[in-house]
Amino acid sequence: MSVEESAAFSKMQLLEGYQTLNQLWDRGLLPGDLELHYFLHWFTLYEGNIVQASQGLQIHRNNMQGHFQQFGLSHKTSGLRQSWERLVEKNKDVSFETNFYHFYRRFNRETKFTPEESHQLAMLWQSKFPLKTLLAHYALWAIRTGKPKDFFDIQLNYTARHRIRLLKGLLNSKVRDGFWLAPLNPRPEEIYSRRNKRA
Repeated sequence: MSVEESAAFSKMQLLEGYQTLNQLWDRGLLPGDLELHYFLHWFTLYEGNIVQASQGLQIHRNNMQGHFQQFGLSHKTSGLRQSWERLVEKNKDVSFETNFYHFYRRFNRETKFTPEESHQLAMLWQSKFPLKTLLAHYALWAIRTGKPKDFFDIQLNYTARHRIRLLKGLLNSKVRDGFWLAPLNPRPEEIYSRRNKRA
């Protein structure tokens, strides 16, 4: 499946992706735990071409390479590409998402996703959902699940001011986080609750 062939994403499909994120946050995962999945997904979707993948994500190639270095894979991209090509060749009759799930598991032994969770994440990434918006989703999830006001700050080592700025952005559909998370209908009374006013 090429990027050009990916279908338009409906509100319902986005909500399914967001529900998967809720499940992962409920299990104690953090936004950073999804980064390897995200970047490997784009790497394989562009058939192991890191230049094209970085162009597709509209980031600099060195930035993309930096993320692979963070995961200990910076000197293995050619091997990663060959491994992906062999897997696809061996499993021609299965979907990209299924092949990717098995590929991802080869390079990650710590963060565990079910096949369905991996599939839903892959679909969310293919909607062009921005990686940085995971933070805003996590902040909204923390509010809606009744977490203490400093939960987000402690878990992610952020300041309360940063959290409030993220949450305020959800009320403006013209900015990145507000646009993408609009299907979740963030409400002013959530963002400006008594708990958050004191943060």
